[in-house]
Amino acid sequence: MPAPIRPADRPAWYAQRAWQPPPTYAAPRRSFGIWDGLFLWAMLSNLGRPGSADFFHNHRDDAGYQQWRAEADRQAQENADLKARLDALDQQLAARSDQPKDPTYLPPDVPESVALASASAERTPTLAGDGDDGIPWTLIAVLAGGAVVGWALWSRRRASGARGGSTVNPISSAVNMLRNKASGERYTPDRFRVGMVMTFDPTPFILAAGATKVAAPATDAGSTRISIEAVGQVSNSQGGQLTRLYLPAQRGMFQLHLDQGGNPDECRFFAPIDQVTPADPGEWGVWLSPAEGLIGWPQFQTKDGKLYDRVWAPGPNRTPPLRLRETVETAGGSHVLQSQAMLYAAPTGLADPAPQTEYILVSAVESGGSAWVEVSAGIDVNPAMLSLA
Repeated sequence: MPAPIRPADRPAWYAQRAWQPPPTYAAPRRSFGIWDGLFLWAMLSNLGRPGSADFFHNHRDDAGYQQWRAEADRQAQENADLKARLDALDQQLAARSDQPKDPTYLPPDVPESVALASASAERTPTLAGDGDDGIPWTLIAVLAGGAVVGWALWSRRRASGARGGSTVNPISSAVNMLRNKASGERYTPDRFRVGMVMTFDPTPFILAAGATKVAAPATDAGSTRISIEAVGQVSNSQGGQLTRLYLPAQRGMFQLHLDQGGNPDECRFFAPIDQVTPADPGEWGVWLSPAEGLIGWPQFQTKDGKLYDRVWAPGPNRTPPLRLRETVETAGGSHVLQSQAMLYAAPTGLADPAPQTEYILVSAVESGGSAWVEVSAGIDVNPAMLSLA
């Protein structure tokens, strides 16, 4: 098996194979779902190469492709060259419309480490862990064996809307984050502390009202300030790291991903919508059976009948949930949550700049000898609209 291509080596990988690099309108550092942005733009720029059009055909229903295509279509409104490339792509897709799709397809000689986002293990993992991380799920695994069965990444805005595309003035305290970025000062997990007061932009919650299951963070009337009751540090067996800032009374959490410089580059807000405590092996198997468990099934259906597609490792078959270990700090001390989780998503149907994607996070959680299943709904939030100082 060839050695994985490091993110920093990707441009050289393309050059060695005489691939034309993406044009200036491309955003090579952006990821779209599980796909690396540089890879998607390179596919479009090299549409005549064997496998390029086939890749787009096989993944045209994938949420990551749809996020990228929405961004490309937006830019094409002001870029004739890009519009011509997209028109050429659409012609090739139309010619393949009656052909079957292979959700695992990659062009010849393209390794997964080139095609997949460099932070896929942290944001949109391709495969869940198989237990090598030492998480003590023995009891639940035994129970499961006895039974059966995304605004998506917050959108890049034009220069005039770079602070989330909101029609309201940005929160002035967001300057704190911008100041840190300009000075090179890093955000690190230990800066997130129990009892900190955070300011957030209510715009995405207002725009999404009634179209998603996400309840806006509860605050005093007219306030956008909220205190953090607990801080969670999440890790998985693939080395991914996330920070979770929990609201009081378990009303929800802001989940942050930090870039290599320690700055938040992705934020999603999740609010709980359901919790289940399976009573016996059969009920646990409904959620965790290796063959047909709901957590890891290609789609998840909420109680209202709405279907959400799997974001982590999309495909037609069940995939094992991602195993997470979370250390949660509270005013009274710390505790550990261990979970098997899967992320799902569906379009909101709302027009930009409203959130384009609603997420459903389904987790089987174990802590202190107890275990339960929790379901949360989420939307993307522009991290620049959070005051984390």
